[in-house]
Amino acid sequence: MVVFFTIVHVLLCVFMIFVILLQPGKDAGMGAALGGGAATSAFGGRGAVTFLSKLTAACAGLFFLTSLGLSFVGVRSSVTSSVTATPAPAAAPAPAAGSTAPKSTDAEPAQAAPKASDAEPAPASSPAPAPPAPTQK
Repeated sequence: MVVFFTIVHVLLCVFMIFVILLQPGKDAGMGAALGGGAATSAFGGRGAVTFLSKLTAACAGLFFLTSLGLSFVGVRSSVTSSVTATPAPAAAPAPAAGSTAPKSTDAEPAQAAPKASDAEPAPASSPAPAPPAPTQK
């Protein structure tokens, strides 16, 4: 289903590019406001909405919806995959407070944790050099 919506999304994108490029530009533009003959139409309405502008609006709406839908699916799949990727190991149950656990003589001795004094200190990072000051002429 995601593949279908991705294909529709790409096709809408390409179709919307062509529809926008087919639309005619404003004839007068800002040049009319600076003394051109049709100064009243520089900031006025363009008249009736054409078929291409309606088609552009429909494509833009569908493009928005497919973008939003694909982003929600992408976020949901990335969150669920990161949560279920590594299950937590099960902990061994602790013995009851009043009972004594049998001691094994065959067990290997536990390794001692390294002391804090045995660990090597991390090298201090040197600060980044300051950028050169701008020169004035």
